Parts: sequence; C-alpha cells; structure tokens
Amino acid sequence: MENLRSPKFCVLVLLLCFSAFGLKAQKQATIDSLNNILKLKAPGDLKHINALNDLAYLYAKTDSAKATAYANRAKTAATPIKYTLGLAEAYKAIGMANAFRNHTAVAIQLFNISNDYYTKLNNKREIGGNYGNIGSAYKLVGNLSQALSAFLKAEKIHREINDLEAIAADLNNLGAVSYDLGNYDKAISYYLEGTKLMEKLKRQKENAQTFINIGNVLRLQKNFSEAVAYYDKAIQILSAYNDQLNLGIAYLNYANIYIEQSLYDKGINMLNQSMAAFTKANFKRGLQVCYNNLGAMYIRQEKYRQAIPLLEKSIKISEEANNFAGLALVQQNIAYAYTMLKEYKLAEEWFNKSEKAAHTYNKGNINTFAEIYNHRSSLDSATGNFKDAFFLRDKYRLIKDSLLNEKLSKQINELNTKYQTEKKETQITLLGKENQIQSLELNKSRLELENEQLENDRNLLKIGSQELLLLKNKIALAGEQVEAKVKAQKIRLLATKNEIQRLELIKRNIFLGSIAGLLLITLVVGYLLYNRYKLKQEARLQAEVIAQQDAATKAVLSAEENERKRISGELHDGIGQMFSAVKMNLSAITDHLKFEDQHSADVFQKTMNLIDESCKEVRVISHQMAPNVLLKSGLTAAIRDFINKIDSRKLKINLETFGLQQRLAQNIETVLYRVIQETVNNVIKHAAANMLDIQLSKDEEGINVMIEDNGKGFNVSHLDKFEGIGLKNIRSRVAYLKGTVDFSSEVGKGTLIAIFIPFTGVGA
Repeated sequence: MENLRSPKFCVLVLLLCFSAFGLKAQKQATIDSLNNILKLKAPGDLKHINALNDLAYLYAKTDSAKATAYANRAKTAATPIKYTLGLAEAYKAIGMANAFRNHTAVAIQLFNISNDYYTKLNNKREIGGNYGNIGSAYKLVGNLSQALSAFLKAEKIHREINDLEAIAADLNNLGAVSYDLGNYDKAISYYLEGTKLMEKLKRQKENAQTFINIGNVLRLQKNFSEAVAYYDKAIQILSAYNDQLNLGIAYLNYANIYIEQSLYDKGINMLNQSMAAFTKANFKRGLQVCYNNLGAMYIRQEKYRQAIPLLEKSIKISEEANNFAGLALVQQNIAYAYTMLKEYKLAEEWFNKSEKAAHTYNKGNINTFAEIYNHRSSLDSATGNFKDAFFLRDKYRLIKDSLLNEKLSKQINELNTKYQTEKKETQITLLGKENQIQSLELNKSRLELENEQLENDRNLLKIGSQELLLLKNKIALAGEQVEAKVKAQKIRLLATKNEIQRLELIKRNIFLGSIAGLLLITLVVGYLLYNRYKLKQEARLQAEVIAQQDAATKAVLSAEENERKRISGELHDGIGQMFSAVKMNLSAITDHLKFEDQHSADVFQKTMNLIDESCKEVRVISHQMAPNVLLKSGLTAAIRDFINKIDSRKLKINLETFGLQQRLAQNIETVLYRVIQETVNNVIKHAAANMLDIQLSKDEEGINVMIEDNGKGFNVSHLDKFEGIGLKNIRSRVAYLKGTVDFSSEVGKGTLIAIFIPFTGVGA
C-alpha cells in the first residue's frame, strides 16, 4: 500500500509537440511590430492578413477571445480576394484557441477545414503539421490512442516529402505519447532518432528540449545518474541561447530527481532557479507548478503551515493564467495539509473543491482521481469515518491496479511477441532439417520405383495372355448390355413424366409466392408513405413553432422600437411644444412687466435659460430614443451621429467599417445600433476609459463587431457579478439574431467585446 504521506507533485514535463502549438512565444516587441503592420497596410493587403493571423497565434494559448477575433478578421479580409493561405492559417489559429480551451471536437473540425485549404495549395508539410495539431489537441485532454494515431499520420506524410525537421518534430511527439502510455523504452527510441535528425540539421536548441524529455524518462526508470547527464546537456545549450522558458522547465524537472531522493535543499535550489527563469519568460503555468512542488516538499517534511501559502499562490497564478490543468492536484495538497493540521472542516472544503476541479478539467485522467481518493481517505480516518475511508482507499487501489494491469498487459504482449518471433525462428530451422530428411527419403523412393518398374514389365507379359481371354468375355457381355439399354430407356421416360409434374407444382408455388410478395410490398410501401406523411407533418409543425417563436421575439423588439418612437414623439410634440409655449408666454409677459429690482430681473432671466435648456434636453432624448438618421441613412451614419454627440475630450471614439456599403435589413441595423449604443453607455458609466475603438465588418458568413476600450477592465471569470440589465440586453438582442458575444478583459487592461451575427441566423 502506498504511503499516505506522499502528496502528489504536479510535475511539468517537457514533452514538446513541435507543431504550431507553443512555437510562437508571446513577446511584446513582436505584438507591437505586428500592430504597426496593421496600421500601415490596408485590410485587403496580404501583409495585413498575415499579421492578423500571427497575432491570433500569439494569443491562442493565453487569450482565446482575442485570438479568435484576430483570426476572424483575417478570414473576413482573405475571403473576398480568395487568399487560400490566409484562410488556411486563420482556421488553424482558431483551432488552436479551441484546443487550448479543451474544445477538442471543435478544434479538430477547424484543423480539418484548414487542411482542405492546404490541400488546394498541395502543401503537405502543413497538412502533416495539422495532424500534429490534432494529436496535440487529443493529448491535452488525455485521449492518448487518438493522439498516437494522429502523430503517426503526420510522420508518414512528412517522410513522403523527406522533411527532416518535421519528421524530427513528429518523432518527439510520438515519444511524448509513448511516455504518457508508460512505454518508456519506445519513448527513448523515438527521442534518440529525433536527435540524430536534428544533429544533421544542426538544430542544437531543439535537441536541448529532447534531452530534457529523455532525462524525464530516465528519472521515472530511477536511472538518476544518466538523467542528470541529459539535464546538464540541456541546461548548457539553453543557457547559450538564453532560452529562459525551457531553462525553467529543465530546472523544474531536474529538481524532481532530488525530491525523489529526499534531498530537499538541493531540490529547493533547483526550483528557485526554475522560478527565476519562468519569471523572466513570464510563463505563469511554470510558476504555478513550482509553487505547488515547493508546497508539496514542505508537506513531505511535515511543515504544513509553511506549505499552504505556497499552494494558494499556485492556485492564484492558475486563475490569473486561466489554466486549470493541474488545479485539482494543488487543491488536494492543501486539503491534505489541513488534514494533518487537524483542521478537518477546511480540509473537507478543499477536498470538495479538488473533486469538482477534477471532474471539470481532468475527466480523462484517472490518476488525478486516484490521488484525491488516496488522500481524502486520510481525512475520513482522522475523523473516525472508517467506512468511507475504506471505500475511498479501495477505489484508489482499484484504479492503481487497473493501471498496473494495463502496464503488465503491455509488457506481456511485448514478451509474447518476442517469444512468438523466437518460436518461428526455431520452427524455420527445424523445417530446414526436415526438408533435408525428406530429400534423402525421395532419393530412396526413386530407387524403389525403378525396381518396381522392372517388375511391372515382367507382369505386362502375363497380362497380354490374360487380355485374349477377356476379349471373349466382352462379346458375351455386349448382348447383355443391349438388353440393359432398353430397360434404361423405359426408366428415363418415367423420370421425365415425374419431372414435368414437379415443374408444374413449382410453377403453382411461384405464382402463390408472387401474390403474397406483392401484397407484402404493398403493405410496406403503404406504411412508408404514411410514415413519410407523418414526418412531414411533424417537420411542418416544428417549423411553424420556430417561426412563431421568431415572430414573437421580433414583435417584442418591434414593440420596443415603436414604444421608443411613440415616447420620442410625445416628448418632441407634447412636452417640447409645451416648453416652447411657456417660453413664448413668458416672453410676452416680460414686455409689460416691470421688475422691482435687478435681482428679480436676473431670476426671471435664469428661468428663461432653464426653459431653453429643458427644450434642448427634451430634443436630445427624443432623438436618442428614435434617431431619424438610422432610418434615413443606415447603421454607419447613425453610429457616427451618435458618436459625434459624445464629448471627445472625455472619450475619444474611433469607428472603422468594412463591407457595409449597402444597407442591412432594418431589424439587423436596429439591433446592432441599440447594442453598440448600450455598450458605449456602459463604457462611459463604468470603464473610466479615454479611448474606444469600434470596428464593424461584413463578409459572406456574417457581421463582425469588435468594441475595445482602454478602461479599468474586470475579471471575466466573475462576469456574472458585472452582468446587469445592460449586458443582459446586449446578450438577448444578439441571441435574437442567432449571434454570439465574447468578452475578453483583465483588470487594468481594458475590455474587448467580440460580436458575430451569422447570416444563417438572421431574419429578413
């Protein structure tokens, strides 16, 4: 039974997938350079489209909303000019963003669409690369068999075109999956083959990453001395290249050698070097793992109070980076620490959080559940709940046994393959010896046959005399045969009559069977026609229900707009006219009124000024509720009119439109105007921003709207706390047009709202 005092380390193992995943480091200088290209080049320019796709790649892992928005802009610009490469890259970038969000099915569908475009370009290198992306997507969610299949396809395609660099990347991917499957010897074999190719290409930096992978495998095999040698090689190369990200990963994995040998001071030293490198690289996932491993080391030393703040720091970084892959293991480490401190209520709360995170982010990883069950049993034991403790411990044992059985099964299969191979070789040797024996026996048989031939010649002489005697007997038999033929003819006539009767019987049976079959076919056809009629009626009814729902929604929005127009008219024609009459009457009075002093005259003038201001305010509210420019000039003009009325000294608004030369349907223009109006009002009220960018574009698929401010932003993981009536109105109006709304924001870094209205979901 495994020791309960062994908190699970969330070890970051560098098993690199050398496809597009992770190859583009997000550096601010690169982002600034690409943004400059966007400013200098027109949207239809190929460099503009390529820059959008590059930005999408950079944000794919860290901000899926931004990545998708950039890629959609690239797709919109590439579609009208039929820029096939731009479309292939855009779909690939969106696929990566979905893969990192664990939306595996959507990601794979997008990678396949990307491959359709690469096929038109006959770009086998990128086709193979997308199979690598598909393998990486499967690997992220623990579907190792599908990942292995995809990586093998990628390797086959790259070998066909003899692309050594791509083949080396595929071999590293295959090594990573073999590692996860527990086939360590196969993993090392793939890695070493990959390093040989990289040496031919003089790609030392990539070899450094592979050396880390080999070190990880050797560490699991308890071959610490060789593992250290490979880690040292990797660190030497990465230091020369100043690759802080991979240096951090090397030190992190290096630390695990000392941790497994309980050399904690050396382990802490390695982790500190790892954290320094990750900080320089701004790699939050690595920092998250370092803090977890430091906390776990303190737990192993029974320093539980010191461990908890480090583990909580790991969780905080996980939430900031929006990466929850190892969250469940960190939470169960905290729960175990509170268990050992006898703070059982807190321990139970953290175990509950851990199980919830495991079900949300680690469904395919049964090892995670095994560790939670193992450590939670210690809590139940400590609180006297021995029944649940035994139950959880048994679940842990069953999972471990199943993993062990799977590993043993693989080993048995390998041994059986070797045994069958040796058995076949032995059989081949025995078969050769048997063939030699058979050859000798055949020679012996030939000699015996020759002796028999001589004996047969002697017998032929005897047979000749006997044939004369047989000839006499044949003549006698000939007479008997004539009589037999006459009898046979009579028998054949009788058989013919019987056959005729049998054929008539078959004919009658066929006739009856045909009638029965025709009746059956008639019944089946009748049933199918009825069923088809029934399905058509159901489809018609369902279509009518959907149409009524759309009509009801449209009626609500129409009623809302009509009410706005009515109120606008009432304000303009009613209250506005009354204010004008009041002003006119007061002006008439002042002609015959003498004021007692200057103060009374000033008060009267202020009253007149207030009436003027009220008239203007009523007119502004009237125009905002039912802008005539929207009906007369369209969406773009209405938005510009609305923006021009906002004080640019407080909020500068930039508006860009693409593909909106023609008017949209009235309901689309009305909904988009209200959504943009609501969003701008929210920015003015809550964001404390001084810059606001609005972009509208239309392509073959639909309408894209991007609204980005430089305000104070908010945490999107707590979106429900900020969702008032305004955001609900935005969501409901976009949902009416079958569209989607995505929010991307960080505290202090502004907010990006991406809206997409597909033409398939838009009514007339």
